[in-house]
Amino acid sequence: MGGKPSTEGDVYSYGILLLEMFTEKRPTDDIFKDGLDLHNFVYKMNSPEQVMMIIYPSLNEENRDLTECLISIFRIGLKCSTTLPTDRMNMNEVMRELLRIKDAFFSARRQPL
Repeated sequence: MGGKPSTEGDVYSYGILLLEMFTEKRPTDDIFKDGLDLHNFVYKMNSPEQVMMIIYPSLNEENRDLTECLISIFRIGLKCSTTLPTDRMNMNEVMRELLRIKDAFFSARRQPL
């Protein structure tokens, strides 16, 4: 918020970027007013049922793995975009979490060529 450039600011930007990509919403969208911002929007919607409503309203509850994967990614975005820089993840933690998500949700589903 108007401070010097820092890695914590870069982490915040990365977190917001994750939230933007997976919600298809921008921090400047008309929905965000009266104290509601992208971070709080996702935070309030961070249950399996609500996540699927944000991302893929046409999907049903049958795709539990996709829901859990998206919740894991949203958690990273939320942890990176907290208000206090000292509460944010560092990028080493982010990478470890993203690799864990990849291994948990995608490695087992790969088909051999």
